[in-house]
Amino acid sequence: MSSNTSPHRPPRAVVVLLGGPGSGKGTHGQALAEALGFHHLSSGEHLRDQIRRETPLGLRAQEAIQGGRLVSDEVVFDLVRTMLSEGSEASGFVMDGYPRTEAQAAALETLVSEVDCVVTQALYLAISDAEMMRRLSGRLTCRNCARTWQETPTRSIGAGRCDACEGELFRRADDEPTTIQRRIDLFHRMIEPLLQFYRASGRLVEVAAEGSVQEVSARVIAATRCSG
Repeated sequence: MSSNTSPHRPPRAVVVLLGGPGSGKGTHGQALAEALGFHHLSSGEHLRDQIRRETPLGLRAQEAIQGGRLVSDEVVFDLVRTMLSEGSEASGFVMDGYPRTEAQAAALETLVSEVDCVVTQALYLAISDAEMMRRLSGRLTCRNCARTWQETPTRSIGAGRCDACEGELFRRADDEPTTIQRRIDLFHRMIEPLLQFYRASGRLVEVAAEGSVQEVSARVIAATRCSG
C-alpha cells in the first residue's frame, strides 16, 4: 500500500498502550507522552467529549449507547481518524483505549499509514485480576476533566475534588462493583489475540504495572523505543 509520507520526514511514531481495566493506561499514557513530547490520545476521553459536544460522531455513539449496544468499530475508527488528523503538527502519539480487538489493531495499521504515522510499539500494562478489582472499586473520575483518581479519606464522593482542576468527583457506572467482574472477564476474552497480533511483529513489550504510579511510569518510559 502506498503511503502519503513526506520524503523529508519519517513516519511519526504511535505507541499503543494495552491493558485491562484499571491498569493505568490513561495515567501512564500522559506521563509517557510528556516524556516523549508526543500527543496523548485517549479514545474514551475523546468519545465522551464528542458526546458532550453533540457532534455528528458523538450523536452516532450516543444512539448506540442509549440503545444498549456497544459503540461500533466504524464509529470508533472514525473517532481515531479524527484524533490523529487533529494532531497533524504532533511529532508522535501515545494512544490508549484503542485498539481493543485484533480487528481494530489491523484497521489501525491502515489508518496510521494515511496520516504519515506508524505503530512502533505496543506496551502491555500487566496487572493481576485482584489488583484490577481493587483499583476499579476505589476509582473516581472528575466530571470536568475526566482524570481518574483513587478514592481516599480526603478524596471521596462529596468530600473531595479533582487534584488537577478542582472538579466534582463521581463513580462511573462501569466502576460499580457489580459490573467490574464482567469487565475483567470480557478483557481476558479479547486481549490474547490482540497481544499475539503485536507479538508476531516483534512490537509487544510487557511492563509490570503494579507499584506506585511513579515506579510504573518510569518502567513504561524506560521500555519505550520510538524509532520509526
